[in-house]
Amino acid sequence: MPPPRPENTDLSPTQPADTEEADRDAVLEVQGVYIISVAARILDMHPQTLRKYERLGLINPGRTIGMLRLYSTEDIRKVRLIRYLSDELGLNLAGVQFALAAFDNMSTIKQRINGRLEGIPAAQQVVQEEMDLLFDSLNLPVGR
Repeated sequence: MPPPRPENTDLSPTQPADTEEADRDAVLEVQGVYIISVAARILDMHPQTLRKYERLGLINPGRTIGMLRLYSTEDIRKVRLIRYLSDELGLNLAGVQFALAAFDNMSTIKQRINGRLEGIPAAQQVVQEEMDLLFDSLNLPVGR
C-alpha cells in the first residue's frame, strides 16, 4: 500500500522559475557551508575552477570525514574577490595571490590595532574610518 499523500498535491510552481531559483540561492547562502556543486552554482562557475583555486592555494575549503570539500561563506566571498581581481582588474593568478596576501595582511593589522585600542571607542572609530578609506581606494567589492 502506498504512503498517504499530503492534502495539497498541487505541484505547479507558485512563482516564476527565476524568482524561485533566486530564493533557493538566497536560502543556500544563509546556511553557510556548501559542497562544491552548490558553491559552484552560487558562484556561477565550474567546480573544476574551484578545485584549481584550491590547488593554487588561493582558497582552502574545509573537508568532511569523507573528504568532500565544504565551502564556507568566507570561502564564497574570497572566490568572488578572486573573480573580481582576475576578470575586472585583469590580474593573473599570481597577481591575485599577491593581492589576497596583501588584503589578508591589512585585515590582520586592522584587527591587531583594534585589539590594542579596545576600550577607546573614539580611537577605534578613527582607525575604522582610515581603514575603510584604504580599502575603498583599492576598489575591492568585499566587506572589510
